[in-house]
Amino acid sequence: MAGLGQGHETANQSYQTDGLRDTDVLASPTLTNFNERGLMNGVVPIVSNDYNSGSRNASQTGNCACSTSGNQSIVIAAGTILVDGMFYSIGSQTLNAATVTAQYATYNSSTAPTLSANHERILLVYFDPTLTGNIGFVYGNAIDTSSGAYPQSPSAHLARQTIVLASARLHYAGNEVRIASLEDKRVFVRPGPIPVSALVNASGNAAMPANNFISGDNTANLPVTDLGFIFARDPAGLGDHPDGSGGTHLFYQSDQRINQAGAGGAYQITPTHRTSILTGTYTGAQKNFTLEYSPLGSQDEASTKLIEVAMYKSGTPRFIATLIQGLDYTISANVVTVNGSLGYTGTPTHVRISYVHAGHTG
Repeated sequence: MAGLGQGHETANQSYQTDGLRDTDVLASPTLTNFNERGLMNGVVPIVSNDYNSGSRNASQTGNCACSTSGNQSIVIAAGTILVDGMFYSIGSQTLNAATVTAQYATYNSSTAPTLSANHERILLVYFDPTLTGNIGFVYGNAIDTSSGAYPQSPSAHLARQTIVLASARLHYAGNEVRIASLEDKRVFVRPGPIPVSALVNASGNAAMPANNFISGDNTANLPVTDLGFIFARDPAGLGDHPDGSGGTHLFYQSDQRINQAGAGGAYQITPTHRTSILTGTYTGAQKNFTLEYSPLGSQDEASTKLIEVAMYKSGTPRFIATLIQGLDYTISANVVTVNGSLGYTGTPTHVRISYVHAGHTG
């Protein structure tokens, strides 16, 4: 099966010579891209999670893949790039490395590279949000390779956060500058799923973030001003009847207090609280109403669900009554049973059920 990183790793195209195999030449754009990847900069392969897509692992389809066309042109496929926290769409484009000038504007004074016999240069295809199309070219010094020397990669583009898409070795042939090889240098930021495991302290209990989890280490420094983060834990112990107890759920830690739930500390995100309404006919006899989801429970009372039921008459004279949970109706999973002969004054025609759920039935 094809691999998305195959171009960078195994140089699997005819115009490539180097990858990350033993005996390959390890060039600086590979290393600087790995460092940029640590800053969450890279190509975002949008279709990675579309397991029905035949191209999701193709190293030369989309995702800003670079290839050659003829002796001088570089073809950049469409894709999405994440750099410095900003997402950019890259359009498909074909650029002649020997004749274009706009792509060299930032670091080579809008001047295309020149070469003479036995000389070579390294040209980098990099992300540049200051240029039209967000693609820039930058080349290094020409080197006479007749004695076995090898041209060096330029580094001017590293003055800001960026990523290199490809590295081209330019040589002089047929009285012109040509592309001798083009190497894939892309690194990727996978668009999920994002794994988050449950936080457990040294005693084996579900815990909020703390500064003393590791015995013998210096105490850490949370909360940190302007820093918040997502974590997961079992909600067990957060109140008498916490939502989601026994499972792993998401929490958000703010920058105000540490090791405390809510009020400037940590806030539970899931199970998500959503509200839904169901209206049905009811004329006084016992009747079951099936909800789309199961109501969540109250965190103050174990047997109480977050649900309200109102009985009313739609015509005149108007009649409405709020039903009492446990007395006028009962709940089992996602089924609400409204009792008959409730003893209210008036003849109802409908009930209206409003409840809080988390988007699941069990």
